Amino acid sequence: MKKPVSSCWSVLYAVGLLLASMTTVWGQEIKNLAAMVEGGHLVFFSSQYNSTEWKAEHLIDGSSDKGWAGQNKGAQSVIIGFKNDGLAEVHDVLINPYTKENSSTWAKDIEIQVSTTYPFRDFRPVGKFTLKNEGNDQVFSFPQPTQARYVKIRFLSNYGGAYMEAGEVTVMGRLLPQAPPAPGYSNVAAASKGAKIEKYTSQYDESTWAVTHLLLEDGDKQWAGKSAGSQEVIIALPELAEITDVSINNYSKEDPKTWAKDVEVEVSSTFSYKGFSAVGKLSMPQIGDLHTISLQRPIPAKYVKIFFRANHGGSYMEAARVRVFKTEAVGGKPLAQQLVETGRAVVHEIHFGFNSAEILRGSETVLNQIAKALQENPKLELIIEGHTDNVGGAQFNLELSRKRADAVKRWLVDKAGISEVRLTTVGYGLIRPIADNSTEEGRAKNRRVELVRK
Repeated sequence: MKKPVSSCWSVLYAVGLLLASMTTVWGQEIKNLAAMVEGGHLVFFSSQYNSTEWKAEHLIDGSSDKGWAGQNKGAQSVIIGFKNDGLAEVHDVLINPYTKENSSTWAKDIEIQVSTTYPFRDFRPVGKFTLKNEGNDQVFSFPQPTQARYVKIRFLSNYGGAYMEAGEVTVMGRLLPQAPPAPGYSNVAAASKGAKIEKYTSQYDESTWAVTHLLLEDGDKQWAGKSAGSQEVIIALPELAEITDVSINNYSKEDPKTWAKDVEVEVSSTFSYKGFSAVGKLSMPQIGDLHTISLQRPIPAKYVKIFFRANHGGSYMEAARVRVFKTEAVGGKPLAQQLVETGRAVVHEIHFGFNSAEILRGSETVLNQIAKALQENPKLELIIEGHTDNVGGAQFNLELSRKRADAVKRWLVDKAGISEVRLTTVGYGLIRPIADNSTEEGRAKNRRVELVRK
């Protein structure tokens, strides 16, 4: 398990004072943002044993005498959002693996990921740790305070029992009051919104393993085909929609070998039997999660075809959910519109490694938006500006900002095919702050890329 950073805060953890709902760090109030009483909520969970005694919400509802159980011991995930899906600065995650059942069922190996945009894409890993087989709060301290709108907890293994179980999850941090609101999204493949199964190759039965379970928002049921052979499911959306993402939760309460692995997705805007075009493929690991295909651009769709090509070696093809999203641009107005109206766009969603110019996973969404703006406006030329906070000194930050601006240019040239002559880079380091560098919130705002229309 990662050791907490050496500070007064970590000492407080060590002596157990974090049982209180809030405290202060560096003079600023932090609290358990995951707690339901603070507006925390589960955006997604792979499975729950039932919706009463072992429901997933027990992880964050403060009920210390109740716990969560998955339907088997397979690896699975929960995704936690904060009040109003707000952006937060996260310091630590605490997990108490205790449940009233045998300790062999308690969660063991954990992976933590964060997203600043959507709960179904743009996640980047923060780290892994191993829970001791003890019923107490165990702490993963982030290497540095990290911005997140959603925190994903992947429960990768337990201590050998038949179910994956845990007690309480705590996410210590603070909401950023001046942060932009969460980008909008909608699952247009939900049965509750009028989506239907148009066609399917097989279902094991019409009750426990019905294909219609794929369109439920959440619950305890999954779909199974009658064999492990390749098969298709065609979803009719309630109306023609500009879709941007397709997510699949491949979890099943049966042997993880039956879980769907290789998937291909096609869409049609006209007919349920022809006119389909391919939009992407997935190869899903044996982890119940929202495995997502993000389209390069919004595509009009009335029908979405899911080809389940292969599983992990079991006797049946099985999965839990299919979700089809339409989304709004990060930051509200599309980048192209911002550049046309103001000649400038400020971008905070490109994430770099600590003190480096390595572009991290989770940055592709906004990079693709920049590429799209350039592709759709062939006369558009941009200056890419790199900006930093004041940590590390002027010369260091000047060089770092230049390297980061160059890294963005190289991504657009190498990944999106944008001509180099349309892109100019410059680094300003710390000399052009837009917020107070004396606070972490201000420093986070100052770490940015700005795009300027030539």
